[in-house]
Amino acid sequence: MRICSVELAGNEVNLCFLSLKDGMFELIECRKRKITLASSTEAYQIRQFHKEFAQLMTDYKIENVVIKERLTKGKFSGSSTSFKAEAAIQLVTGVEVNMVSQTFYKQLVQDHPIFVDFAETGLKKFQQNAFTLGCLFLNENAAKNSL
Repeated sequence: MRICSVELAGNEVNLCFLSLKDGMFELIECRKRKITLASSTEAYQIRQFHKEFAQLMTDYKIENVVIKERLTKGKFSGSSTSFKAEAAIQLVTGVEVNMVSQTFYKQLVQDHPIFVDFAETGLKKFQQNAFTLGCLFLNENAAKNSL
C-alpha cells in the first residue's frame, strides 16, 4: 500500500510518501515535500491546490491519504485555511482519505511504537509529524491485515 501522510499547518500541507513492504518502511521520493495554499479566500487558488494535490496522487500511484484531525475549538484549533485544504484533499477522486483522531493517534503511539530514527530518513524536520502519522497508520493497517 502506498500512502501520502499529511500534516496540515496553517496554509502549508506537509507531505510524506510511504509504503510498507515485508515489514519495512519505504520512503517514496517525491518532487514535492509541501504544498502551500496561497489564498483560501479565492476559489481559483483552492482549485489550483486541489489540482496539484490530485496530480501528485496520480503520479505517485497513491492509494490512501491519511490526515491527523485538528481540533475545531480551543487554543490549539486548526485554522480555516487548513480546513479548506483538508476539504480539497478529501474531494480528490481515486484515493481513500483516512482521518485519524487525536485520541486514536495517541492509542496508535502506544500500540505501535516506531523504531525508526527520524534523523536517518533524510526527510526535512517539517515532515516529521507527517512521517510519524504515516508509520503509525501503516503499522495499524498491517496489524489489522495479519489477523
